[in-house]
Amino acid sequence: MVWPNSYTSSNALPAMDERELVETRVRDVLRTKGTLQQNGDVLTATPTDTVYECIDAMVDRGIGSIVITEDDEMVGIFTERDYMRDIALKGRSSPETEVQEVMTEDVVTAEAEDQLRDCLDRMNDLQCRHLPVVDDEGNLADIISMRDCAKQVAESAESGATQLVNYVTGQYSTR
Repeated sequence: MVWPNSYTSSNALPAMDERELVETRVRDVLRTKGTLQQNGDVLTATPTDTVYECIDAMVDRGIGSIVITEDDEMVGIFTERDYMRDIALKGRSSPETEVQEVMTEDVVTAEAEDQLRDCLDRMNDLQCRHLPVVDDEGNLADIISMRDCAKQVAESAESGATQLVNYVTGQYSTR
């Protein structure tokens, strides 16, 4: 699947029925990701942790973001892009810089019932690749990434293609 360089609501996603994308929710992404029925085990750090500690934890988990919490409240998010922009390009020292100095404070979130299209639009508008998912009380429950969303789109497209092939070859169940 070729992913568009710039996703906007006017761009059609490749090989996915528009109706299916509208019906896809964050909960579907979490189900595909395998975290819907369990704690999403979101990687977190405190504001006083160093950037180095955060990057080390992110590398250990093979992920591109870490949510910053204080007293069980989400106060920021730190991503690979924050590192590049605020540490590497400015010549700062990651072992000496606290993450609160370079994290993104205005965290935009998603909820399980949000539509995937809205989340993709949000990520595109903000030029970000990660959205923490909050529960009904606003507590951190999980996180979705652009990669998770792309995987969901690809799996939905594959499912639709299989149904079409089964229909054309007479193997489609009409029950």
